[in-house]
Amino acid sequence: MNRGGPPPGAGLALAACLAISAAGSLAIPSPAAAQSRLRWSDDWARVHPASYVVTTSSVALTLLVDRLYEPPPVARLRGPALFDADLRAALAAETDGDREAAATLSDVLLVGLLLWPFVDSIGVTGLGDLNSDVFWQLSNVALEVLAADFVVGSLVKLFVDRQRPHGDRCADGDAARDPGRCGRRGVTRSFYSGHASAAFASAGHLCMSHAHLPLYGGPAGDALGCGAAILTASIVGVLRVVADRHYATDVLVGAVLGLATGLLLPYLLHYGWDPSDDLAGAPAPLAGSAPARLSFGGSF
Repeated sequence: MNRGGPPPGAGLALAACLAISAAGSLAIPSPAAAQSRLRWSDDWARVHPASYVVTTSSVALTLLVDRLYEPPPVARLRGPALFDADLRAALAAETDGDREAAATLSDVLLVGLLLWPFVDSIGVTGLGDLNSDVFWQLSNVALEVLAADFVVGSLVKLFVDRQRPHGDRCADGDAARDPGRCGRRGVTRSFYSGHASAAFASAGHLCMSHAHLPLYGGPAGDALGCGAAILTASIVGVLRVVADRHYATDVLVGAVLGLATGLLLPYLLHYGWDPSDDLAGAPAPLAGSAPARLSFGGSF
């Protein structure tokens, strides 16, 4: 996998999630509401139809910018900060083989976390509850979260351009032999950790959705799912330091921003407000005028 740009496979994983979401909407039946255990509350804003377009186009544009952007010959930021040096000395693996193993494991865990919300939406709400409505809402909220995290993180990496800690081991000629690790795109873009950010964004979204919907049957099961997601995201972050792909400050900033995205974006756009309140406070339409349209906030 190429570790020089956005998180390995992140663009492909998002594309796969988009395809899964679209295919699932065609395959899952929509029975009478009384047959469904789960329900999207009338107090929550639904995903706006434009959100799907914004999500796909923003990810595609970011991938295009990433491919066209030429990094400077020398990284803008170099070296550790704060507690980076101490944690690198304590956690980074000593051999290339161990570092590569840690990097690969972080890739696998990250992809699992990216797919987890869609396993919930397809397996639990779609196939388990035969509920196409909740399936569609959860799937697209997850896409909003992952796309927002991907776009912001990828652009920050481009313009901050911090050298990765393993860059000091890349000798002359290594860039040609191993461009994914020692090329310009491989040795920079350390800040902030896209793996940590994406992992915590997905975990945050999982916690927010499980807090509002009893996907695993009740408080205990849903709290366990949230805790497992946060623990897995934390392991991903630590593995990035063990693999010497990121400094601890890269991981910490990525984790905080990712978790904030995963928790706040679904709450602010969907769970945190009642769209009927806007209608209740709106003036009555004039006689003969067209009826007011309800505008949902389910896009970013």
